[in-house]
Amino acid sequence: MMNKTLIEWCDFTFNPITGCRHGCQYCYARRQAQRFCGDIRLNKTSEQLQQAEDGLWTLDEPFRNNQGKVTPLPVGFEPLLHRYRLPMPAQKKKPANIFVCSMADLFGEWVPDEWIRETFAALAKAPWHNFLFLTKNPRRYSQLAASGDLPPEHWYGFTLTGTEEAPEQLYSNWRTFVSIEPLLAMPDLGFLKHDNLTWVIIGAQTGPGAKQNQPKREWIQSIVDECRKEGVPLFMKDSLLEIWKEPLIREYPAELEPKEVIIPHCRKCEHAKETPQGNRGTRYDCDLTDKHIPGRYSRTSPPWCPRRKEEQS
Repeated sequence: MMNKTLIEWCDFTFNPITGCRHGCQYCYARRQAQRFCGDIRLNKTSEQLQQAEDGLWTLDEPFRNNQGKVTPLPVGFEPLLHRYRLPMPAQKKKPANIFVCSMADLFGEWVPDEWIRETFAALAKAPWHNFLFLTKNPRRYSQLAASGDLPPEHWYGFTLTGTEEAPEQLYSNWRTFVSIEPLLAMPDLGFLKHDNLTWVIIGAQTGPGAKQNQPKREWIQSIVDECRKEGVPLFMKDSLLEIWKEPLIREYPAELEPKEVIIPHCRKCEHAKETPQGNRGTRYDCDLTDKHIPGRYSRTSPPWCPRRKEEQS
């Protein structure tokens, strides 16, 4: 599934595989799976799903429940290959930064090599996109590289929380980045000295238990200082706003710089006119065009916005 995402550092997420066996207590993807799984016990009896001896599931068409509605995660957070989704990146023609398997760990030890090869084959049909991966098992990168099954054109990331050790080595022929999220302790930043470490992303825990596990500002400052020292771009997620207390640092490697200019939501524009309407709320109009501003434009401005057209020309 190709979804426009709220993950700040990419444009879309693509999930040909869902589910994970790491068991992280802070996992947002597991919470999402619980919301969109339907009746798992009933789903597993459906002939639409195929299960291998190792407990992995495959699905060749979108899963439909008894009412005919699509259930995106019919086995919850158990590993599932949605084979019908593989053509989706090639169907999107505008170049984008795409996070692959935001709802899984593609490189978990339980994932068959064949699933990984099928995913890479699908991505090879859309070379105009940038594809980014994150894993808690970066050793799998080395194993795939040794067998010639790790395409060098993608972006291979690993995740840290500060409570575990970073990989002893990074991979000299591949673009590597790190996501320190959630930042639960001050990590050893020695990995920043690797020449091919291209990017650092940091964020705080969100969801249940977040208030008890917020990072210290000095940890963030130490990461900022070390990134500046080593010349590594740094990207801060929105979850750090209340802790950092300054404008967030939003840097990208040159190849991942956003191509589309996003104009702020109209309500933050100096040309937006506010008209209180009692219990109905507030009406917003553009004083440049005298047009009403529909409320659905939550991320950007309407297509007819003069400022948008000027910025994107």
